[in-house]
Amino acid sequence: MKKNILIIGFGDIGERLRLQMKNDKYKFYPISRGNFRSDLKNYIKWDWLSKEIPKLEHKEYDSIVFIPKPSSLDEVGYDEGFMHSSDNVFKLCKELSYKKFITISSTRVYGANKTEFYKESHPLEIDDFRCKSLINYEKSQVKNYGNRLIILRFSGLYNSIADRKSINYLHRDNAASIVKFFIENDFKSQTHQIFNCSEDRNDGLGNISNSKLKKLGFIFNDFD
Repeated sequence: MKKNILIIGFGDIGERLRLQMKNDKYKFYPISRGNFRSDLKNYIKWDWLSKEIPKLEHKEYDSIVFIPKPSSLDEVGYDEGFMHSSDNVFKLCKELSYKKFITISSTRVYGANKTEFYKESHPLEIDDFRCKSLINYEKSQVKNYGNRLIILRFSGLYNSIADRKSINYLHRDNAASIVKFFIENDFKSQTHQIFNCSEDRNDGLGNISNSKLKKLGFIFNDFD
């Protein structure tokens, strides 16, 4: 029997994930705010910034993946994209049955232009509105989903080497592969789990530790 996967915020990463997992084991239910995708089976268009909650035909899922993004790059856009949207997603999820809730965050929670070496256990400091929105978003997710929650903190996403803009970075295919890794594998835990998702740098300039993720068994593809 196929496992149902609900992807809320289906876009580039969701598309890559769907293609990587194109087999007979999973059935995908993509949700996005964009234009209707007639090429996708089971597609649902939903603006999770609205007050309306969609009625889903299927109520049981193995995994729910939430990929939020700011509605604009100012403070209001970050609060809408992370806090307001996640509140509405939680209202939807209260009507559903699921084993895992995989939510995407950012290594931006550690602040900007910091020189320390950050592991998941490192205390977070609010140094601007982006960091504040992300930290509040993570806290609300922990409260809402408990031990079913997996937080994946992505570093700056890129498509090609020339596209790398951040000190810490993550190829979009690796990002999709990490989500795939947690969908396919069950790691029993009594509490929520947080993982930094950042590639190694050959020059040693990166300051985000990915040792927890690699210790679990994930192998990054090399795009150098």
